[in-house]
Amino acid sequence: MEDQQPHEPINKQESEPLSPKTLGVVENEPNTSVSELNLDIIRLEERSRDASFNTENMVPENTADDSRKAVNEDTHYENHSYPVYSFDFSKPWELVCSTKEIYCETVHDTLGKLFPETLKDKYNQINGWEDNFFKMAKWSPDGTYTFRRLTEFALIRPLNVFETIEEIALNPVIQARTGETIYDCCWYPMMSSQEPETCCFLSSSRDHPIHLWDAFSGKIRASYTIIDHREQIIGPNSLAFNLDGSRIYCGYNNMIEIFDSSRPGRGGEKHPTTPTRKSKDGQKAFNPDYSGLYAAGSYSRTVGLYDEKNNKLLYLLRDLYGGVTQIKFSSDGYYLFSASRRDNFIHCWDIRNTGDVLFKLNRIGDTNQRLMFDIDASGRYLITGDQNGKILIYNISNPTENIEDISRLIVEFSAHNDTTSAAAFHPTLPLMVSCSGQRKFDTVTDMVNYNANAFQEGKEASLISQSPIISSGNDNRENKNPKSDNSLKIWKIEQVCEWYYPTSAEAACDV
Repeated sequence: MEDQQPHEPINKQESEPLSPKTLGVVENEPNTSVSELNLDIIRLEERSRDASFNTENMVPENTADDSRKAVNEDTHYENHSYPVYSFDFSKPWELVCSTKEIYCETVHDTLGKLFPETLKDKYNQINGWEDNFFKMAKWSPDGTYTFRRLTEFALIRPLNVFETIEEIALNPVIQARTGETIYDCCWYPMMSSQEPETCCFLSSSRDHPIHLWDAFSGKIRASYTIIDHREQIIGPNSLAFNLDGSRIYCGYNNMIEIFDSSRPGRGGEKHPTTPTRKSKDGQKAFNPDYSGLYAAGSYSRTVGLYDEKNNKLLYLLRDLYGGVTQIKFSSDGYYLFSASRRDNFIHCWDIRNTGDVLFKLNRIGDTNQRLMFDIDASGRYLITGDQNGKILIYNISNPTENIEDISRLIVEFSAHNDTTSAAAFHPTLPLMVSCSGQRKFDTVTDMVNYNANAFQEGKEASLISQSPIISSGNDNRENKNPKSDNSLKIWKIEQVCEWYYPTSAEAACDV
């Protein structure tokens, strides 16, 4: 690894940004049932950007006339000043809205409460007894929506979170159902609620084409189909738009397939990863510095760094603890963070030269549930959840400094009563979303007793009992009549406002 030379800067792929209006046509909504999997779309009302976040109401105390003159006296450059917000983690977080207990049941029971008319179908009456847990939550690029990917069901909606005194219940906005288990989903990177044609996202599910969904109507705009050598439809394990949204990168068995997002259908460019990497290709991440570098994790415990121009492998990060479940570049593009299956650490890699692990962030993650992390817009903080329902925030602003891992932890608090599967910062507002839950299984004894009783009473013995369950993982904890905490919560974080006054050279560059 000492002989590894730093890769040359890669020019951004020369292609015009895709017009969102060319992202396919609207198709009919698929015919679905209770047992099919769903995406929940949650919308933050535009009025949430209320006067309480007007910069005139948040002028810090140190903005006296003397300090303004000291920065740039008698020049017009002070007109270029702007407020910079930083989180104040010394104050407690405020829970502003959540799904409460609406999903703390089976898919069937939740559906019966929210959409009782759907239970008239006999198929729906005898299916959907799986646990209704959350698998992830993602903010839209403009921060007005968030969706969740789960195992069996969907719905939700937040209101004006900044004008409320008490906790608000999240209500449904859009329910987008797919036909099978959802593997991955991602937002269109240029999405803006002010331009409805850009409000869309991708989803992949088992044995189905990739679907491009309309975030306003919940209907399918376009589909992208992957066909393998056996003429079977493949649902990719991972999805990602490139930075300008013109291409869709899909990862599956020993393959990365790339679609032009303006050309739905078949015909993606196939780029085999063998013989260098023989595994299901996992999560994707693009370097935000527009260098054309992207990373692809795999279940074979490796992360490959590729050139977007020719899709050639530049470097391979090896010997991760388990299959890669998430990767994300730092804001400056110099470092790569990775999380692995059943791993108690998040690794920070130096990708500029050495490819070494600079430090590890400790979290309890010995569970089959994926634990998703996020980095705030400033690039200073990393947030994640753990197996015990906690939320942890680390300071990653100085990755190269020799700081012990424990000293990087600045916030730790209990947010859920089950595994915190995801936590993410809002892209522009002082908000954070978290969700919880994990797959649980009925004990064999309970299943036998339930089926025996059902047979004696002449009932359908195929229904899954709602009896005592044990959690997934290897903790061997048994719960008696537990109630799962399958919830999504939005938290408000206190902020401190400071004014930034650019130098004359910086201001001149902005003109």
